Amino acid sequence: MRVPQHRIKYYVLGFYIVILAAWQALFSAQIIPDFVFPSPSQVAQRLWELTVDNYLWPSLKATFQRMGIGFSIAACLGLLLGLVMGMSRVVNSCLRSLFLGLQTLPTAAWVPVSLLIFGLSDRGIYFVIIMSSAPAVALAASDGIQHIPLIYLRVARTLGTPGYAMPARVILPASLPSIVTGLKLGWTLAWHGDVSAELIKSSIGLGFLLQMGRELNDSAQVIGIMVLTILFGLLLDRFVFGLIQKRILVRWGLGPRSSD
Repeated sequence: MRVPQHRIKYYVLGFYIVILAAWQALFSAQIIPDFVFPSPSQVAQRLWELTVDNYLWPSLKATFQRMGIGFSIAACLGLLLGLVMGMSRVVNSCLRSLFLGLQTLPTAAWVPVSLLIFGLSDRGIYFVIIMSSAPAVALAASDGIQHIPLIYLRVARTLGTPGYAMPARVILPASLPSIVTGLKLGWTLAWHGDVSAELIKSSIGLGFLLQMGRELNDSAQVIGIMVLTILFGLLLDRFVFGLIQKRILVRWGLGPRSSD
């Protein structure tokens, strides 16, 4: 049965209501002690207390500021490397295996390395963000460039596009769908790396609040910060990367032109 697009959001809303109801039912059944598994209302109350005590908003600001700086550097570096990889088989052969290997490392594995190199500083957090996300962006960009239909390049040459202008006028625009997908993956990995680094290297941020909740045995705070982390990831995917990807698909005739 085909569900109309405008009704899907109601199914999504109902799905999350069911999750909250199941969460509350599990708490009420007292199968797990409440100091280990708090109720949704307890988690919401703890987040409100963190807000009132001026812990939550400064931590959110610090985390997003680190992400903004670190991921901007990682995205630029990844796109530059991906462009070179996509246009050179030799460079692609050398770097692809390295980047694939780096992607198998958990993002938290970069934290001890950053501690050894940078100590307890924000530069170490930026290092974790860059090393976690730049390889994913580079691989996606190179794949997008390598899968550009040859007819695009031939038409561009026929129309007189000079060689030095091909990357900006043809190659990058044609590979944008793959690049946006790589940026989404890179942001996710950078987010993981940022929070992981803040668990150890910071005195402010979402990772610090997670660590503080663990040390205080405050499960409501731990789960609350986890929920916020998931929520911000979903919002970013829906209202930033999702909209960018939709516009690119429409621009290249790969998606619906009417709004959902």
